[in-house]
Amino acid sequence: MTEETKAAGPAGPGRPARRSRRFRRHLTELAFGVLALAAIVPPALDALVPRRGNAGSGRAETVVTRAMLSHAGTGNACRRGRVALTFDDGPDVYTPQILEVLRAYNVRATFFIMGKKAAARPALVRAVVAGGHLAENHSWDHPHMADLDAPAIRRQLADTTAAIMRAGAPRPTLFRPPFGNTDGVVDEQARALGLRVVRWSVDTNDWRGRRPADIAATVLTQAGPGSVVLMHDGVANSAATIRALPAIITGLRARGLCTAPGAG
Repeated sequence: MTEETKAAGPAGPGRPARRSRRFRRHLTELAFGVLALAAIVPPALDALVPRRGNAGSGRAETVVTRAMLSHAGTGNACRRGRVALTFDDGPDVYTPQILEVLRAYNVRATFFIMGKKAAARPALVRAVVAGGHLAENHSWDHPHMADLDAPAIRRQLADTTAAIMRAGAPRPTLFRPPFGNTDGVVDEQARALGLRVVRWSVDTNDWRGRRPADIAATVLTQAGPGSVVLMHDGVANSAATIRALPAIITGLRARGLCTAPGAG
């Protein structure tokens, strides 16, 4: 299999509809691009055009400090139920610091990994697994999956699973579609490769550049037994997620909710 997403497969049922979806999405993205370039973008527009750049485009800021971890507690009793902490779009430059915080607090989490990043940073995939976390499938390069035809979908999934396994992780069993974008064709291809499609129930929107306190407050006000929390270890704003983690973990445990790997 190739490690790139290419247009593939003959025209078939549903293909015109997928082209139409891609066209509408491209128009929307173009409109937002015009807004972003308009001008010296005022703060109000900045919220409309958030930055979701890969963290790997720059160096990681040193976020974890001794003071941050000095009060780390490792108790994890499930008096009220389990909450899954999940991280998307890595592994990337902030992943080691997230792993450091999780280790200090005795947390096991789920990392939804991009195939091209697993191929580029296999040692980080191994570090995820060594920490007791799950390394699962998040596509090769983060496309809108429902815009692709079946052969391209299969390549996205199969190449990512192969890259994760080559890095030394067990075969993934979960697939989180980028943007939550899926349909029957995506679900069918995932099932054929032994992957269960999963999403989330609490979206921190941490990639939008939110403050750590706001990220933590979102989790602590919305999470309950069985919740799946969406965060990111592979975007430009992942430093804020790291700063929010101690408050998230201690706040959930104070409410009798343990942290555990999985995704529903």
